[in-house]
Amino acid sequence: MGNETTRSNGVNDSDGVNESEGVNRSDGVSWSEGVQYSAGVNGSGGVNRSDGVNESAGVNRSDGVNDSEGVSGSNGVNGSNGVNRSYGVANCFGVDREIFAANKIRKYKLFGKEINKDRWNVIWIKLHEALGGWKPEFNNAFELYVKAGNDWEKVKAFEIRGALSENNKPYAAWKTMPQEAIRYLTSLPEFDSAIFKAVTGLDVEDDKDKRDLLAKADELIAKANELKQQAENM
Repeated sequence: MGNETTRSNGVNDSDGVNESEGVNRSDGVSWSEGVQYSAGVNGSGGVNRSDGVNESAGVNRSDGVNDSEGVSGSNGVNGSNGVNRSYGVANCFGVDREIFAANKIRKYKLFGKEINKDRWNVIWIKLHEALGGWKPEFNNAFELYVKAGNDWEKVKAFEIRGALSENNKPYAAWKTMPQEAIRYLTSLPEFDSAIFKAVTGLDVEDDKDKRDLLAKADELIAKANELKQQAENM
């Protein structure tokens, strides 16, 4: 493979690299970002020590990955998301230590409780509205992005460093979470203060009685509206 490098940034000891960023010791990489110690990578992001990766994101130490996301230590993965330490996976969501898995459906959960897709979508949208663009930052990538004039092409991949003193204590990244978002989460009937604290390190009041009463009120209002509609149609 030749040593051609075209419109690429942060490239070190790599061959055949085109339209890519943050590439290190890799071969045959095209239209990709954050690729390290990898070969045959195309249209992918966040790929590390992996081979034969195509149209995928968040791939680590994996081979033969196609159109998939969040794949780690796995082989033969196709059209799947959230795959870890598995082999022979197709059309699956949330796979961990499985050998030959197919058509595992996606489950929608909120604080560990399964909810339907429509409710999940509503909560996802309202939560992000309340967040107002805020996100927990576990490294200095966005700080470098701002310093580079909001241009990812000018961010040098080798300058990205972790922002936490201990990875198993990510609480510093959550301490500035907007209060509006916290208030929204605590208003949900599924809210679990123990789970919230385990993730964020933040202590919040878990007013379960109030939330249960509000949920019951919403249920009664929905039933009343249904009866009203039935009456109007008579």
